[in-house]
Amino acid sequence: MTKNNSTKRSCASEHKILIFLSLLFVAVIGSAWAYSIHLRNTILVTNSVTQIDTSPLVQIQKIRNIKDSLFANSRSYFLLGLSNLFDEQKKDKDSFAKALTAFEKQYNLPQISELIANINVSIQQEQDIFDQAVKHREAHTESKIVGQFYQAKTRPIGVSISQALDKIEDIQNAEVDKIRTQANTRASEASFVPNVLIPRSILYFIAALSILFLSLIVLILRLLNQRTLQIAERDRLYREAQKATQARDEIIAAIANDMKEPLDTIKDALETSGNTETITNSVINIENSLKNIYDQAKSDMGNIALRLDQLGIDVVLDDTRLMWQTYAKQRDVRLLFDSGNPHMLGFFDRERVIRVLSNLVGNAIKFSPKNGKVMVKVRSDQQFIYISVEDNGPGIPEDKLKTIFSTFWQAPATANSGAGIGLAIVKTIVEAHGGTVKAESRLGAGSTFTFSLPRRRPVGAQINRSSPTVRSAPRTVSDAPSTTTN
Repeated sequence: MTKNNSTKRSCASEHKILIFLSLLFVAVIGSAWAYSIHLRNTILVTNSVTQIDTSPLVQIQKIRNIKDSLFANSRSYFLLGLSNLFDEQKKDKDSFAKALTAFEKQYNLPQISELIANINVSIQQEQDIFDQAVKHREAHTESKIVGQFYQAKTRPIGVSISQALDKIEDIQNAEVDKIRTQANTRASEASFVPNVLIPRSILYFIAALSILFLSLIVLILRLLNQRTLQIAERDRLYREAQKATQARDEIIAAIANDMKEPLDTIKDALETSGNTETITNSVINIENSLKNIYDQAKSDMGNIALRLDQLGIDVVLDDTRLMWQTYAKQRDVRLLFDSGNPHMLGFFDRERVIRVLSNLVGNAIKFSPKNGKVMVKVRSDQQFIYISVEDNGPGIPEDKLKTIFSTFWQAPATANSGAGIGLAIVKTIVEAHGGTVKAESRLGAGSTFTFSLPRRRPVGAQINRSSPTVRSAPRTVSDAPSTTTN
């Protein structure tokens, strides 16, 4: 249902997004219309602005760079005494003078000549200070002192030159702004000229585009409405299917629970009266089938409950041996147990784990050939006890191994041997304990089923302290239970 609710919210969001995009499209078309009316004006303004000469600003920046290099090289010369620095500062002074002269000739605006004259005076002052510093240096005055003398004397001169260049730059910027204003004025006057308006073909294109988009919106809205109705119908069918499944499971669980008590009564009466073992085993078969169905239904509904005890694994092994040894002899199959340490303890539901091992052993005996062998092995590590059942039967195809633990799975060759719930309940019970079960098989060489049980107490599990070592009376089986299948 969470997925269905998410789908509904997604549809509602899609409707809102579509409405928003529609409004956005209308706004964009309107804005485009207004913008296109002034498109020609913008082109005129752009053309006018691109014709503005900004090279004076570039030249001013170039003059600034030469000035900075001149002062830096002169200061470095007195500190380091390198002859190449002396040559560099001379080149900078020549470049600076040439750049100022060229700028004054090319951009002869008001006040620029006066500012350049002031800059030349400042450069002459710098030259005088430079000559004085050279004399101090020739008099073997310390280089650091000479450098500080030059820097202190020329700092105001550098500031004065920078201020003059700033004023020249302001004059040029004012001239650029004046030209730009004139361009804007011409573009505004041109907006009233008829031939500046958008061509009629563009108007037709915008109208056709709007109609096409609105048609797509209508179509998408209809598709979204149909999708919403389909999702609602699917949700309704899904809810009905869930109810039917739950009702089926409840009926199965109820039948199994109702039949358990009368079967117990029949079994007790037969044991008391000493009737034949065959009738008793038939009752046991029905009882095991009902328990399997009941536990599987409880597991599907998510509320299977285990009665965990701390027990030795020998409890399970001994009961399983006594339960199946007669049947194994009837089938001419040797039933062997290799328990290693039979007294190792684990936490498990005794009755259900016996049913797990009984299903696996019964399957192995049933499908083993005459003079075959079924081996039950036990090993462990610090966390789990591992119980495996090996046989030398016909084996299981590799492509079927992944599905053998599915409910009601049955190999085609053995489909008449039972309902097929035995291996499914094995997986259900083992995983309910926190263990795992797996199958390995080779055609013609037999199969091995291995499941694990926890040795440590599961988190939150309650230990059943009542009679943990008492065993129920073992049952012998003279025929294969109908609930065990391979």
